[in-house]
Parts: sequence; C-alpha cells; structure tokens
Amino acid sequence: MEKNIEYNVSIIIPVYNADAFLERTLESIIAQQTRGLTYEVLLINDGSTDTSGEICLQYSLKYDNFYYIKQRNKGVSHARNKGLEIAQGEYILFLDADDLLLPQTIYHAITTFEKYKEETNILAYPLYTKEGNDIKPHIRNANFRQKNRSGLYNIGEFPFLNQCTMNVVIKNLDDADKIYFNTSLKQCEDALFNTQMVLTMGNIAFSNNGGYVYDIGHESTVDKFKNPVDIGDMLLQFFENLINNALKHYGSVPAYVQSMILYEINWRFLQNVLFPFHLKEPGYAEWMDRIVQVFDHIEVHTILEQPLMDYYHKIYFIQTFKQQIIHKNDSFGLRFFSKDEHIHTLQHVTIVFNKIKKIGEELQFVGYIKAPLLDNADDVALELTSEQQDYKKTVWLRETPASYYKSHLQVSSFLGFDFTLDLRQEAEFLVKVKINGVFYKTVPYFEEDIIFKKHIQSKHVVLPETIISYKENPFAILIRERSKNRDFAKNVLAHQSKLYEKKGQRNVLTFRKYKKLLALVWKQKRIWLYNDRINTRDNAFIQFKHDMTKKDGVNRYYVVRDLNEVAGEIPKQKVVLFGSLKHKLLFYYSELILTSFKEKLEYSPLSNQAYNALYSEMKHKVVYLQHGVLNAHTPWLYGKHKTNFDKFLISSDFEKENLKKHYGYAEKDLLQAGMPRLDLITSGTKKNKLLFAPSWRKSLVKEDKYLNRTIAKDAFYQSEFFQAIHAFINSPELNDILKTNNYQLDVKLHPIFMEEGALFNTEQSNIHIIESGEKIAVEE
Repeated sequence: MEKNIEYNVSIIIPVYNADAFLERTLESIIAQQTRGLTYEVLLINDGSTDTSGEICLQYSLKYDNFYYIKQRNKGVSHARNKGLEIAQGEYILFLDADDLLLPQTIYHAITTFEKYKEETNILAYPLYTKEGNDIKPHIRNANFRQKNRSGLYNIGEFPFLNQCTMNVVIKNLDDADKIYFNTSLKQCEDALFNTQMVLTMGNIAFSNNGGYVYDIGHESTVDKFKNPVDIGDMLLQFFENLINNALKHYGSVPAYVQSMILYEINWRFLQNVLFPFHLKEPGYAEWMDRIVQVFDHIEVHTILEQPLMDYYHKIYFIQTFKQQIIHKNDSFGLRFFSKDEHIHTLQHVTIVFNKIKKIGEELQFVGYIKAPLLDNADDVALELTSEQQDYKKTVWLRETPASYYKSHLQVSSFLGFDFTLDLRQEAEFLVKVKINGVFYKTVPYFEEDIIFKKHIQSKHVVLPETIISYKENPFAILIRERSKNRDFAKNVLAHQSKLYEKKGQRNVLTFRKYKKLLALVWKQKRIWLYNDRINTRDNAFIQFKHDMTKKDGVNRYYVVRDLNEVAGEIPKQKVVLFGSLKHKLLFYYSELILTSFKEKLEYSPLSNQAYNALYSEMKHKVVYLQHGVLNAHTPWLYGKHKTNFDKFLISSDFEKENLKKHYGYAEKDLLQAGMPRLDLITSGTKKNKLLFAPSWRKSLVKEDKYLNRTIAKDAFYQSEFFQAIHAFINSPELNDILKTNNYQLDVKLHPIFMEEGALFNTEQSNIHIIESGEKIAVEE
C-alpha cells in the first residue's frame, strides 16, 4: 500500500511518565531551523500516570503539526511501532521524551539523506550525553569520522560503526518492506532495529552536523534492564535475532553484525552485567551454551580488531569462547595461535610498579609482571643482578589480583612481586624478565606511590643521603651516594623545579616553601591522622577517641569535612579540616595515617600529582582500619595492587586466609587485632532480638567521582530487592512467628538507604525499623 506523504520528516516520540523533561524536549524541536523542510511530531502516550498526557494535549492543540495518540501501557517498542504505522513523513526521526535535538539537526540530517537515499535506508548523526549541564560528545562519534565528513559508509568497508542507539533517521518504507521494533525485547531493541535497517542495503549514511542529546542524568530503561537478573534471556535473544537476520540477508554473519554483538558484550563486561551469575544449574550452563553458539559466528580477527575493547579482554574472549590457544617458540619469538590464526607475538613485557618506597636502609618494590597469555608460557622468572655487588637473585612470583584487569573476572595471569634492594652501597641493579628461558625487553609502568616524579617524567630522585635513578631497556635501578655526587644532585633538583614550572605544577613548589618554613618545628613531631568518611563516625573515630588521651608524645588529629561534625565530642585543637593547608602539612609530616575507607581521595588531601611529587619525602605508613569485615570476593577493589596499604587491620582468621589467598597480601601486611568498634561491644543480658541488616546494591545506587552515593529512587522503589524487603518486614506470617516465640526483629538500614528511609515502614507489632541516630544495643 502506498504511503500518504505530507511532511519531509515524522518525529516519533514515545512518552511515558516524562513530565519533568517533555516540554524541554519539545521546545528543542520547535527551535529547529529547518529552512523550509516540514515535519510532524507524533506524541505516543504509552499509558503515562503523571501529567505527560496533559502536556502532549497542550502542544497538539497549540501546533497543527503535533499529533497526540494515547494507548495503554505496552512499552516503548509498541509506541514506536504505532508511530511507524501512521507516520506521514518521507523520513522518520526518533526522539525519546527526555532527550534533545541540537539546533539544525533536522535540516542537516534530511539534506544529507537526500544525497544518499538511493543507497541506504538509514542515516546516523552525532550523539551526545548530558548529565546536569554537562554535554559531551559520545566516543562512538569517532567511528564515523573516518571520512572526516558527512558521507556514505559501506558496512563491508567500515564494519565497526556499532550504530546501536536512536540517533538515526530512517526512510519511511512501504508497508511491505517496513521494519518494526521487536516488542519482546525490553533491552537492545534499538540496536536490533538499526541493524535490520542497515542490512537492507548494507550502507549507512552519516550527517556530521547537529546532534542527539541523550540525558543520562536520571534513571532510564537501559538502567532498569541492565542487570542480568532483570533481563532474563533477552540479551541472548538479541544476539540470536541479529545472527538470524544476517543469515537471512547474506547467508553468513558479516563483520558488522559480529561487531555489534561484541560492542554489547564489551560494555556489559566492563560494567559486570554480562554473565548471569545468579542462575543456578542447569540454567547457567544452558546460558553459557547459547553464548558459545553466538561466538561460533564471530571470527577471531573480528574480536582482535574490535574498537573500544581492551586488548586483554579480547584475549580473554578468544580463550573462553574460541578454540584453545597454543604457543610456539621459534626464531620469531613466543607466538600464540587460536584455530591456526596468529593472535599475538610476545615482544616485551610491562613491569608495573604499584609502590616504590624507601623503608629504612632498603628500597621496597611492589608490583607485577604484565603481558598477555603468561598462563600459556612454561616458565616466567624475574631476575635481579648487580655486578658491583656480585648479586643475583630470582624473585618469587605469585598470582596477583591485578589479573582482574579492568574487570570483575580474572582475564589474564599477571605475576606479582614484592622485593627490596639494599641502599647502603652504590650499585646498579638490572631487573630482567625471562620467559621460557629467553630474556625479554621490559617496559616500566609507574603508579602514584613511587619515589620517582612520574608527572614531570624525571628518572631521578634525590634523598638526603642517596640518589636513586632508573634506566630503561634493560630496566635498571642505580644507587649513588649523594655526598659523592653533590653537583649532580644539585642539577637534578634545579631541573625538576623547572619541570614543575613548565608542567603548570607551581602548587608543588609553593607547598615546598610552606613546609620549609615549618620544617624545624614539625619535622621533629610525631603526627597521627585519623580519617572516616563525611558524616560517618566509624573505626577511625572510635580509635581516635581511645587514643587521644594517651601521653606518649604523639600529636593526634581527627580529620573532618565539616568542623561542626564532631563539635562537643572532640577538642577543637584536635580536629583538622580535610583539604586545608594545615591538613596538607600534617599529612606531609605524619608518621601514621589511619583510615576506615580505602580510597586515597578519602584520606589524602593532595592531588595525584602532588602526592607523587612528595612521595619520596613522606615517611608515613597507611593503616586501613576497614569499616566492616571483608567477606565478599572483590580482589579488583581491595587487592594489594590497588590499595598499597602498609597494614591491613583484620578481625578474623577467615579474613587473613582470604586476603592472603585471593588479594595478594602477605602475612606481614596484615594486623589481626580486631576493628576498634568491636571493642565497644560489652557483655550484657541477652534479649529475644533478631537483627536484619540488608546491604546495598550497586545497580540501585548512583556514585559520583567523589564516591558520594545516592539512591536511584525510582529504580530502587520498583526493584525486586526493595519489594522483597518491604514484603518481608510487613509479613503478618513472620510477625505471628515472632509473637509466638516472643522475639522482636530489628531492621537496620544501610547508611546509603537512610536517605529514603521513609520507604521502609511497617505496622507489624514485633518488627522494628531502627531510625537514623538510634543506637543499636548489640549486646542484646
């Protein structure tokens, strides 16, 4: 049936409970300068329960080209399909009710499409993300900049475009050819639809002007259906649909479709929402069988060429889902193959240094050897040699949690080390890596906790008695006496000062002036700093209260984010404001840092650059007090390679064995003395009380760069997690059991949930919600 074309473009907007954003979205359309091009706006109200319907009606009455269609709630794909059925534009543009169009998007998209309409059914244009007032271009825009202009892209020539979002315009096809959204998918329906449109002609046009602004500052459908618990097998359905559509059009699965699957797999893998670990057997095995079948259609070379995917993750997917990797030792080096396809040649290895620290008369090195496929090698060794000291040592290597590389799964096999060198004699120490009997070129990589000034790229550090330098290829550490090399030391320090100026790090030089003025007084003081999180009185607070009355010559300070936090509880002279100049000076001269939270930004007032610049001069040890007993498996967060703590306080044998086995710690790193707050528990008369204390869920919490966490309220309220807790604490059956046995159930909310504490309520007589500030009598 022929279409009734009345406009150049139809804009389809599915609307569901978007009254907070809808007017802004519609005004971005009205503000378009279309230069004579005409458009209609189809507002498909998908059963909204807020005032979205009234807004739609208001605009449809005001503008003759705005049409309001109402339906019961069926989902976004149903709403878009309704728009596709009634669209009267030659082209169709999709816009969500909370997103925006940049100026002149319509004009440039349609005029570009006109140039290529005989060769493609779909056009893409730039995508931007919006969070608050911050608008940034999406990284995938670069995929279309290979021609550096608007143009036509053939998917055979450009297979890695990954057009999975709705920043597209499509041709309004005849009914017989029209493609609709898959209504069974709550996730990935956009990517499936776009790919189907691309496959019709094998080309996609791109307009380099205008833009689609995707608002990520609030909860979206993507967030709602991100977790494997929520999406069921929809992800596999999406992959299987892509494959089946490709087989229908081409008889095989082109690299474009393979790449689309890999793009989805990649971001989910990075965010730990790919594998359905919640499934029990045989459900998990069945899921894995299906994903293996998906990978049967993905070539090894496509995985290796996939943009935006980390190289170590590519190797992981090849190892996990393709043929077993084998290696060959030949004159070309150590080479690796999968299904007779060459995937890697080992030419060098990276030595990652997490910590290089002077401790007494020794220099400690903590880090790991990093290279792909080390687990396939027969033998890996780290050797230290020094001709001057007639010294040779093979360093003990062990599996390190750094192998959880940018992932919550072990994707590689990096090998950790922890060794020391003697600083009392001048020497040059070569640090070499030998794999299968062959020495390989080594490349050093330095983290922040090292004595070398990495941000100004200086290879020397001048200490009061020693000059320590490093060389590359082969990597070596040089130790010289400062007294024998005074001119060299003077030149190094002068050059480093110039580099700080050149790199715009004058704050480091300014700080040095302040500390120099105070050195005579503060250098001799013993200073300990205690750190909790903002508005949190945790183990550091308890430890400080215990320690502050001691007469042992130690100057102790409790660090706060607000001077009113502990008013009346701690003397003012014992409190220091986080980030203040006083805090920075105390931090520099401190002997001990005690912190309840692990992130450096929670206990260090210095920037990364300043921290590294001053690291060789600071003598403090960092003691991690924890804020709970670590029982979860999170080596990617708490591994020794991540924390660099000098001591890790633990409360149990379980923690000790767990940290040694899975987190890379040695016995010397652990202090088994129990958390300070456990000492507050006193023996008393037990009462018939039970404690229920549910923890938080990452998928229901938003976290900013400062680690401030807030509830994603709508998602939280609608989640199975909340609904289950709410049903549990309001269960008459549970209450009857408690009453019969004369028990009370106390419900303690995690601090993150307290901001929405009003959502947790009950009228059951024997179930009590502990309010904010209410003390728990643990002894009861």
